[in-house]
This record gives sequence, structure tokens and C-alpha cells, in this order.
Amino acid sequence: MMQFFHISSIIESNHLPVSQLIFKVMKPNKFNFTKISSHIILISMILAILSCSTGANTNAGTTQHYAYITNQGANTVSVINTHSNQVTHTIHVGKAPVGVAVAAQLKRVYISNVESQDISVINTQNNTLIDTIKVNGAPVGLAISPDEKTLYAADWFNNRVLAISTTTNTARVLSIGEAPAGLVVSPDNKTLYITNRDSNDIALIDADTLTIKHRIQVGKHPFGIALSASGKLLASVNVQDDTVSIINTGTNDIQSMKVGYHPYCAAFSADEKTLYVTNTQDDSVTVLDIASGKVVTTVNVGSTPEGISIDHASHRAYVANWGSNNVSVIDTNTNQLLTTINTGEKSRAFGQFILSPQP
Repeated sequence: MMQFFHISSIIESNHLPVSQLIFKVMKPNKFNFTKISSHIILISMILAILSCSTGANTNAGTTQHYAYITNQGANTVSVINTHSNQVTHTIHVGKAPVGVAVAAQLKRVYISNVESQDISVINTQNNTLIDTIKVNGAPVGLAISPDEKTLYAADWFNNRVLAISTTTNTARVLSIGEAPAGLVVSPDNKTLYITNRDSNDIALIDADTLTIKHRIQVGKHPFGIALSASGKLLASVNVQDDTVSIINTGTNDIQSMKVGYHPYCAAFSADEKTLYVTNTQDDSVTVLDIASGKVVTTVNVGSTPEGISIDHASHRAYVANWGSNNVSVIDTNTNQLLTTINTGEKSRAFGQFILSPQP
């Protein structure tokens, strides 16, 4: 099922150790109490500085941002520190993990597992698996409401969306279009947007009543979806016709932009002027200027890039590469590839996967 599902969905200065530094300061040419007293004072100052420095680093550690990357072929999630660009943890979850939703206030990350038909819940304070929510379907896309009271899951095979309480794990169910995939929630928690791949539309759902308000026809086979921070712009990534549809959520006006071959997912810049789109069959990311509708540049990444999220604090975009089992990191100031991080087999990370801890 794992292989079938994927194919069908794409078709610190020189630092001495403290001991050496203290030895260097204390080393006398001859026995002299005045010098020793001076050295003791100097050593005290050094130790005080080191102590303050260590304390500052510890505090910084509590505000680190992390990327949670699903590895569909390894049944794991790789946790990447976006400051060091190192994998800090590998967490075993359910079978064939695909989707990701992060909840900073709850200190939770939710992972959809297609084959085990469930959702794994990760405690981000210690990066351990703490719960499993049964779905009895094929959960793919996930999204958390901004107030973090509701987790939405798209059940790919049963053409439905589940609205799951994050306190009780109870679910409300909505039958929706064919092959629902990407999900995103408006900043005011009132509207859920859903891409329905096989019915070529985006459904706008009243989140309170879980009823369909409107449908917007987009390109062929919409899969990934992204919403700008203000909620004014919505992007639908249309796999089969190699386009993205940019929708003004106030007027529902649509602007179609051409991208690379078989696009998959997208992410907006913080200023909402640029859209980054992964192209699975071009092994690239298209950088779009939204106002002009023109391609700014194309960045070559790993093989079969799928999920993409931006750590706005560090100005880096993280791209999960399904075909090369790694993550590409792009500097969003220069739109240059910075580095590549090895993760696990078949990395996907479908959804918003950057966790920015709350103060």
C-alpha cells in the first residue's frame, strides 16, 4: 500500500578548553604573591564569564526550532534542530507515516500513518511517542487549528475528514470530495480548507458546524495546500497540470502560475510576497514572485522533493526528499542551497512540520 499510495499521489576565535585557559593564566615565572593575587582575580572573572555564557546557551536551547520529518519507508520521524541542522532524535511511529501537524502550545506533534491507519502523538519536550489515535481509514494530510483545540485529518481512501478534539481524541466526521489530501485552517479558526485531488477542487468548511460553505475549482489533481500568515492568500498545488492556484480568500479570485514538473507542496514567505513550490519530477523548488506571477529562480534539491516548510526565524526552507532520503535546506534570503541532511527512508513530511516553541 505504501508504494501504491505514493505513486498514485504524485502521478563559536580560537577557544581553549577551560583547563588550558586557567593553566595559561596561572603559569608563573617566579613565586610572587602579588601576581598570584592578580591571577586569582583574573581567574574569577574568567569563570564568571564562562558561567554567564553557559547560562545563555542553555536559555537559547529552550527556544530552538525543530523540523519533524516523516520517513514513510522506515516508519520513523527524524527531528532536526534548525539551528545546527543536525538530526537530534529518531522516533518510531506507526506504519508508513506521511502527514505532520505541530502544536507548539500543547507541545505535541501529530503524525498520520497510512498503513497502520492511525495517528501518532509525540511529546516534543522529550521527543517520545505518548499516544496513538485510531482512525480506521487512511489518514494523509493533517492540520491543527491555531487555538490547538482541533486536529483535522484527511482520510484519503474513505473520502472524509475527521475533526479530532485534542483533549478527548473524540472525532466528528465530514464526508467530502474525492481523495482529500491537504488541509489548512484559517487564523481565526473558523474555516478549514481541503484539497480534493480527484474532484479538482478546494472545499471551504465551516469549522464550527463542519459543513461545506463553498467549493473552488482549481487545477488538475490538487494535493498540497498552503495559507499565508495573514490568511489572505491560499495556494493549491496542482500536480497534474504543473501549476499552483493562488486564491484571494477575501474575494475567491484565482491566479494560476506555472511551476515545475509534478509539483507537490508549497510554503509562503513571512512577508507573503514569495511562494516556494516543490517539484517532484524535476528535483527542484520553484521560487515564485506572487505579485508578478513570475519565477524568481529554481533551486535544485534532492530526489523527489515533497514536503516543504519555512523556519522564518532562521530564514531557511526545509525540503523533504522522498527519493534521496534526506532534507535540503535553502537560504530564503539568497535562495541558495545551504546543506543536505540525511534523514530516513522515503522522507515525505506532508504538512506544516516546523515547530517554533512558544515563550
